[in-house]
Amino acid sequence: MIKLYGVPSCQQIRKSKALFTEKNIDFEFINVKKQPLSASLLQEAIKQVGLQNLINKKGTTYRKLGLKEQNPDDAEMVQWLLREQAMIKRPLIEKDGKFWVGINGFDAEQIMEFIDSEDGQ
Repeated sequence: MIKLYGVPSCQQIRKSKALFTEKNIDFEFINVKKQPLSASLLQEAIKQVGLQNLINKKGTTYRKLGLKEQNPDDAEMVQWLLREQAMIKRPLIEKDGKFWVGINGFDAEQIMEFIDSEDGQ
């Protein structure tokens, strides 16, 4: 089962949902505001895609918190991500324990390559 993590109002999430529906791909949407990633799941996503790739530095949450000015270290940033999961770059997709994040936002071709790959890579 494919898991799509994000917030319902996000355009990247809407596009991802539409892609999955169009391609008849079963998926579960997880609203991270209502059902946040656990610390261990977030750590696994960080391990696989990289902390800096997981942070949406262009988003309103990051800007509103003033994190650019605070310049937190990696450990502090992980704590911020745990508390403020709307700051996770989207789409964040999980397939069979493997994570993919839209480093440059929604990219249907890259998403389908990830979904279609045998090992989720």
